[in-house]
Amino acid sequence: MNYKNITVAGSGVLGSQIAYQTAFKGFNVSVYDISDDAI
Repeated sequence: MNYKNITVAGSGVLGSQIAYQTAFKGFNVSVYDISDDAI
């Protein structure tokens, strides 16, 4: 399989690092969080 779109649920400490690292490696990243202020 060849994944290029990644969805991260939660933008806390772990979620933000996952989103950052996957985007840095060239993936398309969507981040969702329960709080709009966190995004």
